[in-house]
Amino acid sequence: MSKSINDWMIDLVDKQWRVKPFDAEKAKVLTEQLGLLPLTARLLCIRGQDDCNRAMNFIECNLGCRYDPFLLKDMDKAVARIKKAISDKERVCIYGDYDVDGVTATTILYIYLTEHGVPCDYFIPGRLEDGYGLNKRAISSLAGKTDLIITVDTGITAVEETEYANSLGIDMVITDHHSCREILPDACAVVDPHRTDCEYPFKHLAGVGVVYKLLSALEGSTDAIIDKFGDIIAIGTIADVMPIVDENRYITAVGISKLQNTKNLGLKALMEQCNLKNADSKKVNSVNIGFTIAPRINAAGRIKNAKSAVELLLADSQEAAERLAAELCAINKERQNTEQKIYEEVQHQLEERKGDNVYVLSSDGWHQGVIGVVASRITEKSSQPSILFSFDGDLGKGSGRSIKGFSMLDALKYCDELLEEYGGHELAAGLTIRRENLDAFCSRINEYAFEKVKDAREATVIEADSSVSAEELTLKQAYELSKLEPFGLQNPVPLLLLRDACITDITPLASGKHVKLLLECKGTANKLTAIYFNMKFSEFPYRVGDRCDLLFTLEVNEFRGVSEAKLYIKKMRCSFAAEAEHKTQLAYYNSAIDPNNREELPQESLPTLSQFRAAFRFLKMELGERKKRLALSYIQRRMNDTSDCDGISLCSLLIIFDVLRECKLAECELSDSCKMVDIRLLPFKEKINLDRSPLLIQIKSNHKFY
Repeated sequence: MSKSINDWMIDLVDKQWRVKPFDAEKAKVLTEQLGLLPLTARLLCIRGQDDCNRAMNFIECNLGCRYDPFLLKDMDKAVARIKKAISDKERVCIYGDYDVDGVTATTILYIYLTEHGVPCDYFIPGRLEDGYGLNKRAISSLAGKTDLIITVDTGITAVEETEYANSLGIDMVITDHHSCREILPDACAVVDPHRTDCEYPFKHLAGVGVVYKLLSALEGSTDAIIDKFGDIIAIGTIADVMPIVDENRYITAVGISKLQNTKNLGLKALMEQCNLKNADSKKVNSVNIGFTIAPRINAAGRIKNAKSAVELLLADSQEAAERLAAELCAINKERQNTEQKIYEEVQHQLEERKGDNVYVLSSDGWHQGVIGVVASRITEKSSQPSILFSFDGDLGKGSGRSIKGFSMLDALKYCDELLEEYGGHELAAGLTIRRENLDAFCSRINEYAFEKVKDAREATVIEADSSVSAEELTLKQAYELSKLEPFGLQNPVPLLLLRDACITDITPLASGKHVKLLLECKGTANKLTAIYFNMKFSEFPYRVGDRCDLLFTLEVNEFRGVSEAKLYIKKMRCSFAAEAEHKTQLAYYNSAIDPNNREELPQESLPTLSQFRAAFRFLKMELGERKKRLALSYIQRRMNDTSDCDGISLCSLLIIFDVLRECKLAECELSDSCKMVDIRLLPFKEKINLDRSPLLIQIKSNHKFY
């Protein structure tokens, strides 16, 4: 278990933390002239809203950002063709996509056309059976039954499929928001803000945003369409992770305000199922749309078929709305269970892949609709690229996720001849491989990533929006942050940095799945409550009394009529003094176990017999016969709580692990940061005499203790 002192440096998967710069004079002007709290003014300056006019326009959500829909190339052609379909009562099929953006775009176009008397239907491909985008089989099934196909959120690369539809006598109008190729489909109209010849001033509309502009052009009124469909448009825009700036800020702000009192029966029922409509719930915002509403709509396309999500948004009775909302929640629960099952299966493979720079994991029968989500979890937790393959016979379909600075697409290009097909971008990709090429692919991509992943990790910087003092973290401030909503890409929830906070209490939540902390800072009596979601109590690497730096968001927590400001932790690290003590203990440990070192050590560096007994009793009670990952600080605090061993230093605990391993009483492996241990007790029959431990004999003979 011995390592050099350099190996024990704290692991900041937290990497480097920096605070974004701002103009203090401009922030002061915003505070004085607009009556804002200093933190709010700083955040506005950081977001580029650094004079009073820009700041007010931002706070009022860019209400002037409503561009003429006819600035979109081919919009005039699309309107003309669809108006002909309306007047002639032609048969129209909307061809959508199975994600939330596609579902919402399909819904609003379907409602508009049917209300205008069009005999209309919609088709959304199945993720597994049809794959992404247009396919000839589906188009063929529409021959003789459809005069016009209108695509939403898809179709911009469907050159062959459009040609095939034309050969069957079916016209096509394509609306999309994805990147274009040099050759566009030969359709009646191709509406996409990313066309190189398109002069539309805002390029980041979602698929549902493009349909919103189409309907505005058809109706001759932007206000009428946003008033009717704003809630649905906002959900699709937020779910597709579009930048919440410019026109999207207007769309989402208006849409969220309408969602609070939506008239859509399906959305209302879904929000009630999600507890977003009861008295104790928080107001609807972009965060709970993204993490609560959208996943339930999206789950249908991942696990079953997205048609049920469209049916929910089209529900015309309370009974149907409640039934479909319950169905989507059940599907989402199934998605979560499937995802968790795969995630747990993956852990065993990760043990065998510890030295890899890119985790390549595979199994037969993993659900293809969720392996991308699992890959995201693995990459987020490990700060390492990952690819999961689900095999069906000889072919495996995979989903990859990467870290900033390491291009997944470039890595796949390096392995080109081993793959059947692949596509994507820097941070995410899809791919297909033959089983016989899997091992070679794993070797090849790790060869490519050997230095690149390490360099990408070391170069990664986490930027806090602002450092704060404890005095600033008030309920009034938490409320005022809502002036910056709606949040999303390019206008994220403010990430704040609080330095040198002392932990005064640690409480497990949800049977130890999360942690609640009480914090206090020097110079203030202001006690702070913080929640660390998805941080297991048994893996929380700090103790009461530890001083830490925190990266967090500040929100208003409302429960049973009581409101309080609460911190939601994203990252933690030891403050400077605590980290210095951690390194000191590691230095003592390295000196103690070095057979050539003779320096004096503190008496607390040598574990006592009572500490050995306390450690073994605790581990036996905690582990049973299982292997678990535990934080060393958790072991220390639990030993102190449940025994009379008078506290135990990190150095002593590490020596105890070494001796247990030496005596074949335990298997244990420390994390690189020396803050976590994977440990399992081994069965034994004979009584062990610790005085005969070669390591303890060496330590006692080499060192004097003061």
